Amino acid sequence: MRNYIKLLAVIIITFSIYSCSNDQSPTEDNDALPPLIEEAKNDMAATKEPNSVPKYDFRGAKWGMSMEEVMETEKDEPSIKSENSLDYSTFIMGMQAQIGYTFKDNKLIRAGFFFLIKPETQNEYVDNYLKIKEELTKVNGEPVIDTVQQKDPSKTIDQANMGQATCNGEVIHAAQWDLPATDIQLVLRGENSECILTILYISEEGMRQMLSDRMKNQKQGL
Repeated sequence: MRNYIKLLAVIIITFSIYSCSNDQSPTEDNDALPPLIEEAKNDMAATKEPNSVPKYDFRGAKWGMSMEEVMETEKDEPSIKSENSLDYSTFIMGMQAQIGYTFKDNKLIRAGFFFLIKPETQNEYVDNYLKIKEELTKVNGEPVIDTVQQKDPSKTIDQANMGQATCNGEVIHAAQWDLPATDIQLVLRGENSECILTILYISEEGMRQMLSDRMKNQKQGL
């Protein structure tokens, strides 16, 4: 139940983290899905310990790093920089994406990817979601939550129309992995007839902050 509550909170507010547009063209490099980026994989292989924990929490960064320290881990300059966030452009698994870092008191508390792809058909969003979920499962094991939820469970949705139903907000696809220091949430949902595909990496401090913000908003009727 605790995991499910956390996932629902993330589904509700994920898109607000990526509210800024990003018009800068990313490089053609394809990044690996964190936390097991290539250097971390090599570090683990060198230790010869099968259960070694990678030294990075997201890409080349660790929770609690300052904004300046996180900027040193990225090879490019941020396309957007604000008081509490950094945005970068990249390609993940051949798909254009925005990288977002969020800070509280100049300490990294969460990060993630917002995919900017516009496939030819809406069903391709679902295909991309499943492809990413497969890769995350290879890296992190089976998700603790793997769900497809309909807004109206009594309505029958044909699989051929799943992409359209998702982009229209009738269906949410979500999966969660719990790592020792990080929760990972993969979410595909719809808003304004468009599909939104995100991967969010959250520290324990980041999760506490998100749930606290959500409770405040509920009290205020937002």
